Amino acid sequence: MIPRAWTHSGAACAILVLLAGCGRDRSNEAESTAPIVPVRIDRLEERSLRATVTAQGQWRLSDSVTVSAPFKAFVETLQPRAGDHVERGAVIGTLVTYESRAALRGAEILVRQARSPAEQNEAERALRLATRDLIRVPIVAGATGTVLRRSAEPGSEVAEAGELLTLAPDGSVVFEAHVPRTEAAEIPPGTGAEVSMEGGGKVATRVQRRLPQTNEADQTALFWLAPVVKAPFGVLGRFGNAVIEIGTEHRAVLVPDSALVEDDLTGEIRMARVAPGDVAVWTTVRIGPGAEGRHELLSPLLPPGTPVVVRGQRGLPDSTRVKAEP
Repeated sequence: MIPRAWTHSGAACAILVLLAGCGRDRSNEAESTAPIVPVRIDRLEERSLRATVTAQGQWRLSDSVTVSAPFKAFVETLQPRAGDHVERGAVIGTLVTYESRAALRGAEILVRQARSPAEQNEAERALRLATRDLIRVPIVAGATGTVLRRSAEPGSEVAEAGELLTLAPDGSVVFEAHVPRTEAAEIPPGTGAEVSMEGGGKVATRVQRRLPQTNEADQTALFWLAPVVKAPFGVLGRFGNAVIEIGTEHRAVLVPDSALVEDDLTGEIRMARVAPGDVAVWTTVRIGPGAEGRHELLSPLLPPGTPVVVRGQRGLPDSTRVKAEP
């Protein structure tokens, strides 16, 4: 016969064993039902990188030359049109003085109005004299450059100092870049840069000069970037983005831009890296210069090949299990 004390102890042990078994089953069930979020994953890469500064701006003229009439005159000829290239000192047209042209026009009217042979002879003699005395003055290009606009046409009358042509001297077309003042000190003259324009097209340039600061409250500094070769015609007034190279080339770990999430209020930048066990861990990062859709990862120090979430991370809770999808 089993003592009562032993009987009670055995029953108690059996109950504890059953409870412990039930507890383990619930834990396993919770783990098996934890959500697994499908995301797209990319990896950190190590590449050679040169530090750059990105600035917005617009193409403009650093200088222009206006070809004007030195006196009141008629435009007899004018060859160049917008887009044509002219050389300094070249004869590009002819002006006729207002007085001599008026005399010629008067003689032509006399010829048309002559009624008798005597009047006809007198009018023709006046016409010959007016034609002989017609004063023509050459129009000379004041600079070597490209014609921006033509303000007069042959046969038109121009006033004294009236504009005939406007030239953009060679080298006067520049991209005016607005560089953040915190980065302006790192850009010396001669630095290489590439300008990408709205609507497509890229132009290789170099930093020509930094313009004087006119207002201490300005958050940007103005730089003129001159094309390495002749600027394409028609770029004036177009907007674009300049990528200015600074520093020396170095090896760096790069994070895809699509992995970065910036807090609108604090400016803090984070990314979701995938830890062992396929768990997404939100990590605050500090980034440096960028190139081709990636930025240098300054901190934390993570090895190349580290997986990061590039799609599906918006609203993703920390420490969520994820599954890579194509």
